[in-house]
Amino acid sequence: MLMSKKNIELFQYILILKKEKPENINYISFLLCFISWIFFLYYTYARGSFSSVLFWTSWLIPVVLLWMIRVKKKINKAITYKHPLFVTGCLWLLVPGLRWIALLFILFILFDHQSRHPLEIGVSDEKIVINTFFRKRYEWNAFSNVVLKDGLLTLDFKNNKVLQREIIRHDVSETEFNDFCREQINLR
Repeated sequence: MLMSKKNIELFQYILILKKEKPENINYISFLLCFISWIFFLYYTYARGSFSSVLFWTSWLIPVVLLWMIRVKKKINKAITYKHPLFVTGCLWLLVPGLRWIALLFILFILFDHQSRHPLEIGVSDEKIVINTFFRKRYEWNAFSNVVLKDGLLTLDFKNNKVLQREIIRHDVSETEFNDFCREQINLR
């Protein structure tokens, strides 16, 4: 998360943006694991090594995927595919010449983790910080307007770029927030 107890004092306003459902991320994670499993089976078939460690351990992928699907249906809760991605990444370490793909799976796990957290925006008198995978920091002189109206935050940049997102939680008066932002922009 963007704001720890220590950082809350640094930001006058903290806004939580509405997050899209992670279903697309789940599908991509599932497909990456499934395609890797098919590759492992084909690789062992092409090499004629059905008794290899890769062939037998690759069967962990569908087991873990089915387990994740079962858990999701049972508890009806949003789950991550970090376990199947981790198992698949470890199995890529068994394929000579393609071990570097394991690093990609570590990145997929990190992106999967980050994509499931709500996007937060911290607003201070010095800058606006957007909590993405790589935090984006913007000085006030980068904006021509910042407005919060009817639960919709609009960041209008001077370079004609506009970011508009729905806010799911904020503990601030829209008038007070807009006055603060207008004052910060006018100071620059």
